[in-house]
Amino acid sequence: MKKHWALLLATLLFFGCSEPTRIIPSERYVLSERLLLGGQLSKDGSWALLLTEKADIYLLDIRTQSQILMLDAAVLPTSVRAVLMNKELGIILVAGSNALQIWDIKHASLQEQFEVSGFDELARVSALGLSDSGSLVAVGMTDGSLSLFNVDDKKAHRTVLHTSNIAYVKFIDDDKTIISASHDGYLRAWEALTGNELYSISFPSRVSTVALNHDNTRLFASDSLKTQLIMGAHDGEVLTQFDYLSRFKWFRHALFIKGAPYLLTSSAKSELSLWHMQSGKEVNSWDVETHSMGTTVLDMVELDNTNVLTLNSEGIVEFWDINQVQFYATQQ
Repeated sequence: MKKHWALLLATLLFFGCSEPTRIIPSERYVLSERLLLGGQLSKDGSWALLLTEKADIYLLDIRTQSQILMLDAAVLPTSVRAVLMNKELGIILVAGSNALQIWDIKHASLQEQFEVSGFDELARVSALGLSDSGSLVAVGMTDGSLSLFNVDDKKAHRTVLHTSNIAYVKFIDDDKTIISASHDGYLRAWEALTGNELYSISFPSRVSTVALNHDNTRLFASDSLKTQLIMGAHDGEVLTQFDYLSRFKWFRHALFIKGAPYLLTSSAKSELSLWHMQSGKEVNSWDVETHSMGTTVLDMVELDNTNVLTLNSEGIVEFWDINQVQFYATQQ
Protein backbone atom coordinates (compact mmCIF):
# COMPACT_ATOMS: atom_id res chain seq x y z
CA MET A 1 0.00 0.00 0.00
CA LYS A 2 2.84 2.37 0.91
CA LYS A 3 4.52 1.61 -2.41
CA HIS A 4 1.26 2.42 -4.21
CA TRP A 5 0.97 5.85 -2.58
CA ALA A 6 4.67 6.56 -3.11
CA LEU A 7 4.31 5.80 -6.82
CA LEU A 8 1.18 7.98 -7.08
CA LEU A 9 2.91 10.87 -5.29
CA ALA A 10 5.96 10.61 -7.56
CA THR A 11 3.71 10.65 -10.63
CA LEU A 12 1.83 13.73 -9.43
CA LEU A 13 5.06 15.54 -8.64
CA PHE A 14 6.52 14.69 -12.03
CA PHE A 15 3.56 15.97 -14.02
CA GLY A 16 2.60 18.73 -11.62
CA CYS A 17 6.04 20.32 -11.67
CA SER A 18 6.38 20.35 -15.44
CA GLU A 19 6.07 23.91 -16.71
CA PRO A 20 3.97 24.78 -19.77
CA THR A 21 5.90 25.38 -22.97
CA ARG A 22 6.91 29.00 -23.29
CA ILE A 23 5.82 30.51 -26.59
CA ILE A 24 8.58 32.58 -28.20
CA PRO A 25 7.93 35.21 -30.89
CA SER A 26 9.64 34.61 -34.23
CA GLU A 27 10.55 38.31 -34.50
CA ARG A 28 10.63 41.17 -32.04
CA TYR A 29 11.16 44.92 -32.49
CA VAL A 30 11.34 47.74 -29.94
CA LEU A 31 9.99 50.86 -31.64
CA SER A 32 9.86 53.35 -28.78
CA GLU A 33 11.75 54.20 -25.62
CA ARG A 34 8.69 56.04 -24.33
CA LEU A 35 5.46 54.55 -23.09
CA LEU A 36 2.58 54.75 -25.54
CA LEU A 37 -0.89 56.16 -24.96
CA GLY A 38 -2.15 54.57 -28.16
CA GLY A 39 -1.00 52.74 -31.25
CA GLN A 40 -2.05 50.92 -34.39
CA LEU A 41 -0.54 48.46 -36.86
CA SER A 42 -1.22 48.71 -40.59
CA LYS A 43 -3.26 45.84 -42.04
CA ASP A 44 -0.23 44.43 -43.86
CA GLY A 45 1.89 44.55 -40.70
CA SER A 46 4.56 46.81 -42.15
CA TRP A 47 3.83 50.11 -40.37
CA ALA A 48 3.18 51.11 -36.76
CA LEU A 49 1.48 54.31 -35.65
CA LEU A 50 2.56 55.39 -32.16
CA LEU A 51 1.02 57.99 -29.86
CA THR A 52 3.62 58.64 -27.15
CA GLU A 53 3.12 59.80 -23.58
CA LYS A 54 4.44 63.19 -24.75
CA ALA A 55 1.46 63.36 -27.17
CA ASP A 56 3.72 63.18 -30.25
CA ILE A 57 2.76 60.86 -33.11
CA TYR A 58 5.27 58.69 -34.97
CA LEU A 59 4.68 56.53 -38.04
CA LEU A 60 7.43 53.92 -38.40
CA ASP A 61 8.40 51.09 -40.71
CA ILE A 62 8.47 48.13 -38.31
CA ARG A 63 11.33 46.06 -39.72
CA THR A 64 13.67 48.92 -40.65
CA GLN A 65 12.45 51.12 -37.76
CA SER A 66 12.80 54.09 -40.09
CA GLN A 67 10.57 57.12 -39.52
CA ILE A 68 7.92 57.72 -42.16
CA LEU A 69 6.19 60.63 -40.45
CA MET A 70 6.41 62.57 -37.19
CA LEU A 71 3.72 64.92 -35.91
CA ASP A 72 4.75 67.10 -33.00
CA ALA A 73 2.25 67.64 -30.20
CA ALA A 74 2.29 71.37 -31.00
CA VAL A 75 0.50 70.83 -34.34
CA LEU A 76 -2.04 68.34 -32.98
CA PRO A 77 -5.31 68.93 -31.12
CA THR A 78 -5.05 69.45 -27.38
CA SER A 79 -5.45 66.20 -25.42
CA VAL A 80 -5.32 63.66 -28.26
CA ARG A 81 -7.94 61.00 -27.50
CA ALA A 82 -7.94 58.78 -30.61
CA VAL A 83 -5.80 58.07 -33.68
CA LEU A 84 -6.59 56.01 -36.76
CA MET A 85 -4.35 55.17 -39.72
CA ASN A 86 -5.25 53.90 -43.19
CA LYS A 87 -2.12 53.02 -45.15
CA GLU A 88 -4.01 52.29 -48.37
CA LEU A 89 -5.60 55.75 -48.37
CA GLY A 90 -2.45 57.40 -47.06
CA ILE A 91 -4.15 59.27 -44.22
CA ILE A 92 -4.11 59.50 -40.43
CA LEU A 93 -7.05 60.69 -38.33
CA VAL A 94 -6.23 62.47 -35.07
CA ALA A 95 -8.97 63.45 -32.64
CA GLY A 96 -8.69 65.71 -29.63
CA SER A 97 -11.46 66.35 -27.13
CA ASN A 98 -13.55 68.30 -29.66
CA ALA A 99 -11.44 68.46 -32.81
CA LEU A 100 -10.73 66.13 -35.72
CA GLN A 101 -7.73 66.37 -38.03
CA ILE A 102 -7.03 64.44 -41.24
CA TRP A 103 -3.33 64.24 -42.15
CA ASP A 104 -1.84 63.32 -45.53
CA ILE A 105 1.00 60.85 -44.89
CA LYS A 106 2.93 61.33 -48.13
CA HIS A 107 3.08 65.12 -47.90
CA ALA A 108 3.04 65.34 -44.08
CA SER A 109 0.33 67.97 -44.42
CA LEU A 110 -2.94 68.75 -42.67
CA GLN A 111 -5.66 67.87 -45.17
CA GLU A 112 -8.82 68.73 -43.22
CA GLN A 113 -9.87 69.90 -39.78
CA PHE A 114 -13.32 69.77 -38.17
CA GLU A 115 -14.86 70.82 -34.90
CA VAL A 116 -16.67 67.97 -33.14
CA SER A 117 -19.32 68.17 -30.45
CA GLY A 118 -21.96 66.02 -28.83
CA PHE A 119 -25.40 66.94 -27.54
CA ASP A 120 -23.95 67.25 -24.05
CA GLU A 121 -21.65 70.27 -23.81
CA LEU A 122 -19.15 68.19 -21.82
CA ALA A 123 -19.02 65.40 -24.43
CA ARG A 124 -15.59 64.41 -25.76
CA VAL A 125 -14.40 62.20 -28.62
CA SER A 126 -14.20 58.52 -27.64
CA ALA A 127 -13.95 56.53 -30.92
CA LEU A 128 -13.13 56.94 -34.62
CA GLY A 129 -14.26 55.06 -37.71
CA LEU A 130 -13.26 55.53 -41.35
CA SER A 131 -15.07 54.27 -44.44
CA ASP A 132 -13.15 52.17 -46.97
CA SER A 133 -13.40 54.97 -49.53
CA GLY A 134 -12.15 57.55 -47.03
CA SER A 135 -15.08 59.85 -47.76
CA LEU A 136 -16.91 59.26 -44.45
CA VAL A 137 -15.58 59.63 -40.92
CA ALA A 138 -17.62 58.50 -37.91
CA VAL A 139 -16.80 60.13 -34.58
CA GLY A 140 -18.22 58.57 -31.42
CA MET A 141 -18.63 60.72 -28.32
CA THR A 142 -18.68 60.15 -24.57
CA ASP A 143 -22.37 61.14 -24.36
CA GLY A 144 -23.39 58.35 -26.78
CA SER A 145 -23.84 60.61 -29.79
CA LEU A 146 -22.15 60.06 -33.14
CA SER A 147 -21.19 62.56 -35.82
CA LEU A 148 -20.87 61.40 -39.42
CA PHE A 149 -18.61 63.66 -41.50
CA ASN A 150 -18.59 63.70 -45.30
CA VAL A 151 -15.04 64.71 -46.19
CA ASP A 152 -15.95 65.55 -49.80
CA ASP A 153 -18.72 68.09 -49.17
CA LYS A 154 -17.68 69.03 -45.60
CA LYS A 155 -21.16 68.22 -44.26
CA ALA A 156 -21.81 66.56 -40.91
CA HIS A 157 -24.78 64.73 -39.44
CA ARG A 158 -25.14 64.13 -35.71
CA THR A 159 -27.36 61.54 -34.06
CA VAL A 160 -27.81 59.74 -30.73
CA LEU A 161 -27.06 56.01 -30.86
CA HIS A 162 -26.22 55.19 -27.25
CA THR A 163 -26.67 56.53 -23.74
CA SER A 164 -22.99 56.38 -22.79
CA ASN A 165 -19.42 56.43 -24.10
CA ILE A 166 -19.12 54.99 -27.64
CA ALA A 167 -16.13 52.64 -27.63
CA TYR A 168 -16.20 51.19 -31.15
CA VAL A 169 -17.25 52.34 -34.66
CA LYS A 170 -16.76 50.36 -37.89
CA PHE A 171 -18.08 50.66 -41.47
CA ILE A 172 -19.09 47.48 -43.36
CA ASP A 173 -21.06 46.58 -46.54
CA ASP A 174 -19.29 49.10 -48.79
CA ASP A 175 -19.82 51.83 -46.19
CA LYS A 176 -23.59 51.30 -46.11
CA THR A 177 -23.69 49.90 -42.56
CA ILE A 178 -22.07 51.06 -39.33
CA ILE A 179 -21.43 48.85 -36.29
CA SER A 180 -21.21 50.73 -33.00
CA ALA A 181 -20.71 49.57 -29.41
CA SER A 182 -20.87 51.44 -26.14
CA HIS A 183 -20.34 51.40 -22.41
CA ASP A 184 -24.14 51.35 -22.13
CA GLY A 185 -23.93 47.61 -22.91
CA TYR A 186 -25.38 47.76 -26.43
CA LEU A 187 -23.96 46.77 -29.79
CA ARG A 188 -25.91 48.22 -32.70
CA ALA A 189 -25.89 47.93 -36.49
CA TRP A 190 -27.50 50.73 -38.45
CA GLU A 191 -27.73 52.17 -41.95
CA ALA A 192 -25.25 54.99 -42.49
CA LEU A 193 -27.49 56.81 -44.98
CA THR A 194 -30.82 56.71 -43.13
CA GLY A 195 -29.85 56.01 -39.53
CA ASN A 196 -32.31 53.10 -39.40
CA GLU A 197 -31.34 50.41 -36.89
CA LEU A 198 -30.79 46.94 -38.35
CA TYR A 199 -30.36 45.10 -35.05
CA SER A 200 -29.34 45.66 -31.45
CA ILE A 201 -27.66 43.29 -28.96
CA SER A 202 -27.76 43.92 -25.21
CA PHE A 203 -24.89 42.83 -22.94
CA PRO A 204 -24.95 42.63 -19.11
CA SER A 205 -22.10 45.15 -18.86
CA ARG A 206 -20.18 47.64 -20.99
CA VAL A 207 -18.99 46.31 -24.34
CA SER A 208 -15.19 46.04 -24.17
CA THR A 209 -14.29 44.32 -27.45
CA VAL A 210 -15.65 44.18 -30.99
CA ALA A 211 -13.88 42.57 -33.95
CA LEU A 212 -14.94 41.68 -37.49
CA ASN A 213 -13.59 38.83 -39.60
CA HIS A 214 -11.80 39.43 -42.91
CA ASP A 215 -14.96 39.59 -45.06
CA ASN A 216 -17.17 41.32 -42.45
CA THR A 217 -19.65 38.43 -42.24
CA ARG A 218 -19.05 37.57 -38.58
CA LEU A 219 -18.20 39.61 -35.54
CA PHE A 220 -16.98 38.91 -32.03
CA ALA A 221 -18.19 41.04 -29.13
CA SER A 222 -17.64 40.77 -25.39
CA ASP A 223 -18.44 42.77 -22.30
CA SER A 224 -16.46 43.51 -19.14
CA LEU A 225 -18.19 40.79 -17.10
CA LYS A 226 -18.54 37.32 -18.59
CA THR A 227 -20.26 37.40 -22.00
CA GLN A 228 -18.34 36.63 -25.21
CA LEU A 229 -20.28 36.04 -28.42
CA ILE A 230 -19.58 35.30 -32.07
CA MET A 231 -22.50 36.41 -34.22
CA GLY A 232 -23.52 37.17 -37.77
CA ALA A 233 -22.46 40.71 -38.65
CA HIS A 234 -25.49 41.35 -40.86
CA ASP A 235 -28.27 39.99 -38.65
CA GLY A 236 -26.81 39.73 -35.13
CA GLU A 237 -27.60 36.00 -34.87
CA VAL A 238 -25.53 34.41 -32.08
CA LEU A 239 -23.40 31.55 -33.45
CA THR A 240 -21.09 30.70 -30.53
CA GLN A 241 -20.72 31.65 -26.88
CA PHE A 242 -17.28 31.23 -25.33
CA ASP A 243 -16.64 29.07 -22.29
CA TYR A 244 -14.75 31.68 -20.28
CA LEU A 245 -15.29 31.53 -16.54
CA SER A 246 -12.87 34.24 -15.37
CA ARG A 247 -15.39 36.83 -14.27
CA PHE A 248 -14.19 40.45 -14.56
CA LYS A 249 -11.18 39.33 -16.66
CA TRP A 250 -12.29 41.06 -19.82
CA PHE A 251 -10.87 41.26 -23.34
CA ARG A 252 -9.37 44.42 -24.86
CA HIS A 253 -8.85 43.24 -28.47
CA ALA A 254 -9.82 40.28 -30.66
CA LEU A 255 -8.68 38.99 -34.05
CA PHE A 256 -10.21 36.37 -36.35
CA ILE A 257 -7.59 34.04 -37.87
CA LYS A 258 -8.29 33.81 -41.59
CA GLY A 259 -8.76 30.30 -42.97
CA ALA A 260 -8.69 28.72 -39.49
CA PRO A 261 -11.34 28.09 -36.81
CA TYR A 262 -9.57 30.33 -34.31
CA LEU A 263 -9.99 33.68 -32.61
CA LEU A 264 -7.16 35.45 -30.82
CA THR A 265 -7.93 37.74 -27.88
CA SER A 266 -5.92 40.00 -25.61
CA SER A 267 -6.79 40.57 -21.98
CA ALA A 268 -7.00 43.95 -20.27
CA LYS A 269 -3.25 43.63 -19.75
CA SER A 270 -0.70 41.44 -21.54
CA GLU A 271 -2.20 37.96 -21.94
CA LEU A 272 -3.06 36.51 -25.35
CA SER A 273 -5.50 33.60 -25.73
CA LEU A 274 -6.29 31.44 -28.75
CA TRP A 275 -9.88 30.13 -28.93
CA HIS A 276 -11.62 27.51 -31.03
CA MET A 277 -14.62 29.33 -32.47
CA GLN A 278 -16.94 26.34 -32.87
CA SER A 279 -16.48 24.89 -29.39
CA GLY A 280 -15.84 28.17 -27.60
CA LYS A 281 -12.94 26.52 -25.74
CA GLU A 282 -9.55 28.09 -25.05
CA VAL A 283 -6.74 26.38 -27.00
CA ASN A 284 -3.74 28.12 -25.43
CA SER A 285 -2.68 31.31 -23.67
CA TRP A 286 0.59 33.19 -23.22
CA ASP A 287 1.93 36.69 -22.49
CA VAL A 288 3.54 39.31 -24.67
CA GLU A 289 6.84 40.71 -23.44
CA THR A 290 6.45 43.29 -20.67
CA HIS A 291 8.70 45.24 -18.34
CA SER A 292 6.02 46.89 -16.21
CA MET A 293 2.74 45.78 -14.64
CA GLY A 294 0.64 48.32 -16.52
CA THR A 295 1.61 47.17 -20.03
CA THR A 296 -1.31 46.46 -22.37
CA VAL A 297 -1.74 45.17 -25.92
CA LEU A 298 -2.67 48.10 -28.18
CA ASP A 299 -3.30 46.31 -31.48
CA MET A 300 -3.10 42.97 -33.31
CA VAL A 301 -3.05 42.15 -37.04
CA GLU A 302 -2.72 38.93 -39.01
CA LEU A 303 -0.40 38.32 -41.94
CA ASP A 304 -1.18 35.93 -44.79
CA ASN A 305 1.12 33.19 -43.47
CA THR A 306 -0.76 32.78 -40.13
CA ASN A 307 1.70 35.05 -38.36
CA VAL A 308 0.11 37.52 -35.97
CA LEU A 309 1.69 40.81 -34.94
CA THR A 310 1.06 42.46 -31.59
CA LEU A 311 1.94 45.98 -30.47
CA ASN A 312 2.04 46.78 -26.76
CA SER A 313 2.14 50.02 -24.79
CA GLU A 314 5.92 49.73 -24.34
CA GLY A 315 6.34 50.03 -28.11
CA ILE A 316 7.27 46.36 -28.59
CA VAL A 317 6.09 44.57 -31.74
CA GLU A 318 6.17 40.76 -31.71
CA PHE A 319 5.46 38.20 -34.45
CA TRP A 320 3.64 35.02 -33.36
CA ASP A 321 3.23 31.79 -35.34
CA ILE A 322 -0.34 30.59 -34.69
CA ASN A 323 0.47 27.10 -36.02
CA GLN A 324 3.20 26.85 -33.38
CA VAL A 325 0.79 28.01 -30.67
CA GLN A 326 -1.69 25.32 -31.69
CA PHE A 327 1.03 22.65 -31.78
CA TYR A 328 2.24 23.51 -28.27
CA ALA A 329 -1.33 23.28 -27.01
CA THR A 330 -1.57 19.65 -28.20
CA GLN A 331 1.66 18.78 -26.35
CA GLN A 332 0.51 20.01 -22.95
